[in-house]
Amino acid sequence: MRSMTEETTFLDTSVFLCFFIEGKSVLETLPENLITSTNVIEELTYILIKHKAEETRDEKHYETLSFLRGNPSYIIEIFEEIKRDIETVLTTLSIKVVEPADFQRMWNIIEKYGLLPNDALISATCRLYGIGRIATFDEDFKKVDLLEVLKPQEAVETSHEKICGDTDE
Repeated sequence: MRSMTEETTFLDTSVFLCFFIEGKSVLETLPENLITSTNVIEELTYILIKHKAEETRDEKHYETLSFLRGNPSYIIEIFEEIKRDIETVLTTLSIKVVEPADFQRMWNIIEKYGLLPNDALISATCRLYGIGRIATFDEDFKKVDLLEVLKPQEAVETSHEKICGDTDE
């Protein structure tokens, strides 16, 4: 196991989404020594691309995905802004991005806690790097006894959308 410090906090996708989509100042309220993983950045990028497309189109989920698959130039166009925004947040807050745990560690977490794969991968990544705290709005992480769940309060108290509440990502 690679060890960070006990003071390190892992950032789940839901916290980034609360910041980017709802515009809540959740990232600034978190303790220092923030870390996330490549799979969180992938999920965040995917959701933000889909969200941006849905803002301009009045379509359901699968229709939006079909549109995106058929229009790679549109993805490239909106991706540049999304990439810039994510990079700015990562740099400004000195958020370290690590590679996730391997699939066998993920499977062990699924078998032990009954989490969905991406949450299991995040939990396994925390275990791999010796991280004991996660900032998230996803209640499923409370099942994992090795993680202390930290919910950024400002967002919980002022949010009317599901993004800054319990998510099922």
